[in-house]
Amino acid sequence: MIPRASFLRRHVDSLTEKILTRWSSGWRDALASAIAAALAWILAYHFFGHAHPVFAAISAVVCLAPGLPSHGKQAVGLMVGVATGILVGEAALLLPDGYPLLRIGFATFSAISIAALYGLGAVVPIQAGVSAVLMLAVGPETAGVVRMLDVLVGAGVGLVFSQVLLTPNPIGIIDTSAKELLEKLARGFSKCQQALEENDSDKAKNAVLLFSTAHDSLITLENGISNARNTARWTLRGRFASREVKDIANRYERHAVRLYASSLLFSEAFADALRKKQGSPPASLHERIANVAGGCAAIANDNEKPMLLPVEPSQIEDAVSAPWQLCLQHMSTVESALVTFGFTTQNDANKTADPSSGLKSV
Repeated sequence: MIPRASFLRRHVDSLTEKILTRWSSGWRDALASAIAAALAWILAYHFFGHAHPVFAAISAVVCLAPGLPSHGKQAVGLMVGVATGILVGEAALLLPDGYPLLRIGFATFSAISIAALYGLGAVVPIQAGVSAVLMLAVGPETAGVVRMLDVLVGAGVGLVFSQVLLTPNPIGIIDTSAKELLEKLARGFSKCQQALEENDSDKAKNAVLLFSTAHDSLITLENGISNARNTARWTLRGRFASREVKDIANRYERHAVRLYASSLLFSEAFADALRKKQGSPPASLHERIANVAGGCAAIANDNEKPMLLPVEPSQIEDAVSAPWQLCLQHMSTVESALVTFGFTTQNDANKTADPSSGLKSV
């Protein structure tokens, strides 16, 4: 049974890590939103003479706020939604004025329904409905052309920031997420190595918990792949690297789940084998665990590519107990999956050293 203090400490550490991760991924967009809002206000004030261009600043924030899958798509959707709401609001002003609530309800329903037909995201019907309500509530002098100009300024500033000044590297998005996953796996395999050296089944159980926490990083990687694809589709910088992004995203998408699952299965089989104490561990297991742990850490830290240890068939077929055989099987699956994440094999090294593919150099 896990002590209460240890349980609370682990959850506090996990919560702290999540908060720091969210802060690191959101503070840049928050800063960009603040700068863009001030810039949009200044531009709308000087170029159009709007005394209080609130909508320009708000539009910049709506386009650049943290957590959006695509800032460019958000900016386009904002402009389309506002334009739709203004047009519907202008048409609603032609209706009889005797029932204002009925007119607002009809205009809102119509604007949202029309905007939903575009299929451009939630921001479009939301802004269409808001614009229609504002048109009827405060009048076209404030919510009509004036607001549209402010929105164009704010969205334009947002597009400049998202497309030119602060465009993320889509390949870097995937790499960062993959490195986070590899770092957690490296800690898990290091704990397995320590448990094997000390023959400590409790530490093997802790390793299982470490691998379990890597699930959050797997979800982060999946979100990173989605963000990278959106970046490649909706930004200028992303379009230049769209083909490479597609290849990397497809490769990681296929193998990341396999790597996580095989690592978790290995840790569970390893803990079970160490607990049952049925025979000695395979002679090669310690070196293979150390190689995988060090390799995961090396890739996560941008060091040179690690090489998988060549394993002879005789090593796998050693007379070991069934629990250790299961460990070796899962370890082989882990090593196979890691090739996708940057590991090299002995065959790759031989090809690099001898381009003639096996011919002896003179």
